[in-house]
Amino acid sequence: MRALVFVSLSSKVAAVRRLLGLGIVLAGITAAHADSAPSGNPFTKYADPEAAIAAVQTVFDAEAGGSVRLAVYDSEEAFLEEALTKLEAPLDATGLAIVPLGDLAPGQYAFAVYLDENGDGKLNRGKILGRPKEPVAFSNGAKAKLRKPRFDEAKVDIAPGEVVVITLDD
Repeated sequence: MRALVFVSLSSKVAAVRRLLGLGIVLAGITAAHADSAPSGNPFTKYADPEAAIAAVQTVFDAEAGGSVRLAVYDSEEAFLEEALTKLEAPLDATGLAIVPLGDLAPGQYAFAVYLDENGDGKLNRGKILGRPKEPVAFSNGAKAKLRKPRFDEAKVDIAPGEVVVITLDD
């Protein structure tokens, strides 16, 4: 009988050790996550209290001085057809372009942006299916999949002091 009790206690001790080990591992994972958690939006330093801006960042090596071209749309009907305005800004050495949005009235807008890699002032497309040959992105992280994104997928609220961050993938 004692041997059975001893085995039972031994298995309970092993179970407690496993739980403690799991707790330590989980605490380590949580601590690692807390250390790597973002400390706020790094783009707010570019905010202008008088107007909204777009911060267009690249996640690939892009040549400094390259032109980022941004189109602003204010409705579903106009989206990707007739831009309210078109703006541009150069990329800096870190792959970031700050585009002041001027005197846009507060409201909902959608943005389409591309990196004019060859400097010809237009979005170059392939001959098959007309797919863009230059990096393209949309506001709100909207993606073109088997169709163009819709206005409601790309729209964002704009007001003075807002910073819209758009990431260009290659």
